[in-house]
Amino acid sequence: MKKILIAPVAWLMLMGGQAFAQSSSPTLELQKCFIGAEGSGVNTPAYCGRLIVPENRDNPDKTIELNVAVLKTSSKEKLNDPLLLLAGGPGQGAVDAFASMVKVFKALLPNRDLVLVDQRGTGDSNPLRCEVDPDEYEALSDLSSDALKEWVQECHQSLNADTRMYTTSIAIEDLEAVRKALKVEKWNLYGGSYGTRKALTYMKLFPGSIRSVVLDGVVSQDEALGASHEANLRSTLDKIFELCKQDKPCADRFGDVEQQMWTFLDRLKEEPIKLRLQNSSTGNFEEVVMTRDYATIALRMFSYSPETMGLIPLMISLANHGQPETMAYQAQMMISSLNEGLNNALELSVTCAEDVPFMPISTNVTNSLFGDELFELMRVRCEEWDSVTVDTSFKQPVVSDIPTLLLSGEYDPVTPPEFAEKAMQTLSNSQHLVAKGQGHIVSARGCMPKIVTAFIEDPETNLDTECMKNFDDFSFFINMNGPQE
Repeated sequence: MKKILIAPVAWLMLMGGQAFAQSSSPTLELQKCFIGAEGSGVNTPAYCGRLIVPENRDNPDKTIELNVAVLKTSSKEKLNDPLLLLAGGPGQGAVDAFASMVKVFKALLPNRDLVLVDQRGTGDSNPLRCEVDPDEYEALSDLSSDALKEWVQECHQSLNADTRMYTTSIAIEDLEAVRKALKVEKWNLYGGSYGTRKALTYMKLFPGSIRSVVLDGVVSQDEALGASHEANLRSTLDKIFELCKQDKPCADRFGDVEQQMWTFLDRLKEEPIKLRLQNSSTGNFEEVVMTRDYATIALRMFSYSPETMGLIPLMISLANHGQPETMAYQAQMMISSLNEGLNNALELSVTCAEDVPFMPISTNVTNSLFGDELFELMRVRCEEWDSVTVDTSFKQPVVSDIPTLLLSGEYDPVTPPEFAEKAMQTLSNSQHLVAKGQGHIVSARGCMPKIVTAFIEDPETNLDTECMKNFDDFSFFINMNGPQE
């Protein structure tokens, strides 16, 4: 039986330039293909190609290839302003991430191509990823040992890449090269989560290349990814606990859920729990050590969507009364799925250059879920990573009059509506919509696709948002059979 120690917070919590002059546009030849991650069941027809770009535009001897997929419209009224989809992370590849969603976009935007580009360091664009032996997780989270430093050093040495060249601004220069290669007049941008940072950076660097922008789950430019995880998660959990108090079946069944959460977390801090769980991917039974960090990760993952928010009181109550397996098993599946889609070394390159240098020293929060260990772990990683801190101008708010639609979920534990309001202050031609009762990323929820479509079709239109009144708060699971009617 294989023993697995659950990953420390730092590995899973970070789910927030100079133009390249050429004498002629680069060549991008497209051929028929199918996109969709292996094993996902998604097999979407597209046209794919590889665009060669310098890894370092100041020293173009070494090149890398960008993976590009285009879903072409067959309309005779085709418009030369495709929708470019920007994935999150940092570390998520756009081609696989959006493969299951493009049919919806295609149906709603029949006169436009859809373009997917794996950011350098992700997907099939020279991916930067280092595997972590599960048996090393506990040592990697121990700041008193050298295991984390050694792992980061070995990871860096194993990569065929100049990790200083894998930042947001340089990735945007790649996208501008793709635009020229495809002979696109202007983009319409959609960015989700960290993808909103990419969109905002594109607006700053190449404003003339953009027709409209949709920012879903906004990371304001001055935000250091990770710095607000504690405050944002606590805010969402507070709202969930309050809703449970106001919901009679939930209150009668679970009582004071918040107190139970702290009791369980404190117990795990003193003595982690050993469990035997079946791996959802392999089917094999494995020994799992459930730590306080793992339980915190589980709570954060459950807070991402209304479907799983409704499970939180039940998960906490079961765990606090001697049945932690339900929380552990559900979280294991979610964390595994999230981790498989991210390139952790690319995340290091981005956050070490753009976030960690701007993080606070401590949280100064009592009863902290994450503790200041999260900041310390991130700093230790970056001390061993080859990166160059971005100029402070990168963190300045983006000033733009490009038509921009900002979207937020009311209960988003990662990028709350306040982030969007902050970014909106310097976006003079923008509007912000908050989806009631929703979590992280809302563009696919309810009637939101039609609203996003209406905006892209006419960025200056007065949007009809009456349908958003149909959003409601989620229902709580009283047991594993579902919510009580």
